[in-house]
Amino acid sequence: MMNNKEKHELALMDPYHSIVRTFDAKDDNILVGIKNVSSIPNTLMHKLEKCGFALHTIDRKSQLAGRAVDTGLINPLTGHYMSGSSSGTALNVFAGINDLGIGNDGGGSVLAPAMCVNILGFISRLIEPDREMALKKNTDGMMATYSLGFMAREKDILLKAIKDSTGLEAAETCGKVYSDKRYPNVDSTIIKLRDAFSPRIELTNELKKILSDCDVLILEEGPVDLYGFGDSLFGHFDKETKKIQNESGKGYLRVANTAEATAMVIPTDRLGCAIMLLSESKPDKVSRLLKACEYIPHHKDELIERYFLNIESYRNDGYQI
Repeated sequence: MMNNKEKHELALMDPYHSIVRTFDAKDDNILVGIKNVSSIPNTLMHKLEKCGFALHTIDRKSQLAGRAVDTGLINPLTGHYMSGSSSGTALNVFAGINDLGIGNDGGGSVLAPAMCVNILGFISRLIEPDREMALKKNTDGMMATYSLGFMAREKDILLKAIKDSTGLEAAETCGKVYSDKRYPNVDSTIIKLRDAFSPRIELTNELKKILSDCDVLILEEGPVDLYGFGDSLFGHFDKETKKIQNESGKGYLRVANTAEATAMVIPTDRLGCAIMLLSESKPDKVSRLLKACEYIPHHKDELIERYFLNIESYRNDGYQI
């Protein structure tokens, strides 16, 4: 793992072309990158600064109005385009430049980028709930506002950011849990879910109904943007492009925000895959979600960390005559 001096050195290199602006990094700070959008209020960063976090980078966002893929950034694990639209923020957390990333999510814009590079993601309407929330029409014609969200490599960093921004901690129990299958150490009721690639309005309505009847929903999604191209602009043309879009592995993560849910994704040992936990954005239910996440193992890949989190991998003095 890199120290803060090395993280700052790497930020100045900008090896993935994912940074708009860089700020100094002190040794004892938890370094933060923020997606370069005005809809993320600076009140959030000011709140986190009081708890040991420090702004390190302003991160490049996906092109063209929050598009679901970023045709200007490459996923270093797959060689495919990065999932959007908080793509630069996800890359900078993945590469170890930042400990925490802050983005916004209208239809998977935090959860999908986090998943495609196997890092943790979290969104909730309870992050800065008093901010101005303008409605925007998405590519499926639905009116929705954004949730704010976090990305991190370490679960303890993510949970600290959640606590410091919302005041929420894990409850004593998970409460009533529904799931798509049996998960070790989790006491849940298995339910049948609608096809994850159904129209977003149908998934949104179903998810709202399910979450109103339980405390936490757990399901597995992905792999994100590994076999397909998960973008509505691409997928709207015909049956063939829609088929390729559906192969992107983006299912319920597309509608977590439109259902006004809180959601967390925890990477598995499969590339681009995660266990997703969802709840209504009510403090008591989110606390139970935080308890449930304790039972979901967070897989970290030793080879990937050794390869990408080593500053020597990036240092290159070049050919000497």
